[in-house]
Amino acid sequence: MSGILLDTLSEDLDPTLAEFLKSNSELRQISEQYLVDLLINDDLLCTDTYTTTSKSSNTDVSNVEGQPRTLTEEIAELDSQQREIKMQLASITNNNRDLIIDISKDLTSIREDVNSGFDKEINSMIKILDMENSNGEKFEIPENERLNNTMITYNSILSNIDSVLDLLELPTLCKVCILQGNYQESLEISILVQTLVIRFPNLKIFQNIHYQVEQELKLMVKGLIKLLNTNLKQNNILKIFQILNKLDLLNYNTSSAISSSVNVTSNKKLQKDKFLKIVYLNARFKFIINELSNLTPLLKFNKLTYLKRYIEIYREFIFNSLSIYHAIFNFSPASNDIDIKHEEDNLLISQFIKNLASLLAEELKKYLPELIAPSEKDDNIDKQTQKDGLILQIIYLCQSLAKYNVDFESLITWELCYRNNSILSEEDWLKNMAKVKKFRA
Repeated sequence: MSGILLDTLSEDLDPTLAEFLKSNSELRQISEQYLVDLLINDDLLCTDTYTTTSKSSNTDVSNVEGQPRTLTEEIAELDSQQREIKMQLASITNNNRDLIIDISKDLTSIREDVNSGFDKEINSMIKILDMENSNGEKFEIPENERLNNTMITYNSILSNIDSVLDLLELPTLCKVCILQGNYQESLEISILVQTLVIRFPNLKIFQNIHYQVEQELKLMVKGLIKLLNTNLKQNNILKIFQILNKLDLLNYNTSSAISSSVNVTSNKKLQKDKFLKIVYLNARFKFIINELSNLTPLLKFNKLTYLKRYIEIYREFIFNSLSIYHAIFNFSPASNDIDIKHEEDNLLISQFIKNLASLLAEELKKYLPELIAPSEKDDNIDKQTQKDGLILQIIYLCQSLAKYNVDFESLITWELCYRNNSILSEEDWLKNMAKVKKFRA
């Protein structure tokens, strides 16, 4: 019976599946066994009404709420939902019929273009290949030399990317060296960049790197000059001028930031040397003025102490400044013309000393008359002693500077003893000069 039922059911199957079922005995046997199990199922042969697991809803008036629905009721409910869905789809389709028609037309047109264009291109390629084969030549794509050269250049850059990045970091490295006080290393970086600019003059990247390094060197020069205004030791000042001497400070806007001993003329070296001397003397003058300004609070307590300390600062720092000046510039390689150099040194140092002597004379004229003026309350002998003490300090200052051929004595005696508003007599000066000579004898 199961075989007859299986043959009847297989007539409605796809021909391929029906043929496979007939040829496969194992599958046929399993199918027959399944039909036998269905036929002898007590539930299927039962005459009771089939029910479903779903409960009736509030909208179902035929059954009591909460009771299971029969199979017929379930099928009717599903058919109703299916009709509602079909109505919704029909409504959406009707509302968008124009869009659907346009899309259908576009798809049809694209499909036709693709089919016709694809076949056309394939046929064209086949014809070209057949022509090449008939001529005994291989099918080759023409080379694009410009594209190939660009690819080679890019490949070369990528293979040396580490070196390229190192070059791009040179301005930053120069800045770090300057911040850490490694000024010599920053100059070496500048020389390297300048070499690259000369070697590859058409590459803008090296010109940009050189410009950035040049800006860093300019900031370094400004910082070094400001540093000269502070109380530096002689070794530090010498190191600073060794750095400044290697820079072309007079022609800093050109492409050469580092001076070359081969191309720079002797006249230019003399100008550069003079410029460095002016920078040094100007910086030391500002430093001495700053040191003197720190003495201002002493005026509120003791003006005599103020004047003594004023002269001590002159004696200490003017002597030190002249000593370092000769240490820096006497052995400069730019000093070929000795006569010009000595004349230049005398002029610059004389101006430096004259300005300082004028400041000292102004301070003495301002406060010394009050200290040495005779008074009934004070002991005039003590005042004379105080005046002689100041004169002796000034004489020692003059003699210490005479070592460097500085005639500080003539400048200060003219201001204090011989001008219209003089505050000291020639006798006082000569008397104290005699004391100094007697003491040294």
